[in-house]
Amino acid sequence: MRDWQAFVRALPEDGNIRILDLCCGTGDQLRAFERAGYVELRGLDLDPGMLAVAKRRSGTIPFDEGDAARTPYPDASFDIVILSLALHDKEQSLREAILTEAGRLLKPEAYILAADFAFDERTRFMGRFLITAVERFAGGEHYENFKDYIRRGGMKNILPRGVFDIEETARVLNAGIALWKIKRRR
Repeated sequence: MRDWQAFVRALPEDGNIRILDLCCGTGDQLRAFERAGYVELRGLDLDPGMLAVAKRRSGTIPFDEGDAARTPYPDASFDIVILSLALHDKEQSLREAILTEAGRLLKPEAYILAADFAFDERTRFMGRFLITAVERFAGGEHYENFKDYIRRGGMKNILPRGVFDIEETARVLNAGIALWKIKRRR
């Protein structure tokens, strides 16, 4: 997600909250949080190449290699779990497993902050066009999973049923990417 400030604005002002970025890639999101004054940051990704870049770019944020659907962290250990463009390219069963794991990691009253594609009446033509072109270029299973995500209606319809409540908080990239707060039902 290119507009890091939309993410920062969606966070509580307390810079000491514990934030985990699942599928963190090169850690850009976490570095933006660090610049905004957040200090309890951690990233997890399955790709050692992405993590090598993340570690090289940030000497202070810890990054772990691991599966976002089966993390090594204890229950209720984070205030915010980030999922940024991390679900549209996966098959539905893996999406649900990652979201369920993210929910397990949340402290009471905490939430998942997720950004991903949102194709609806608010999405402008150029946003839809650019995103589809990039996803088509990715090809293969990635593109097929993207098409499934869009066919299902995006984030609101890929959540495990009856587990989460969702609230949209922002739109970027010609309204083609939405930011959601996702809370576990108690």
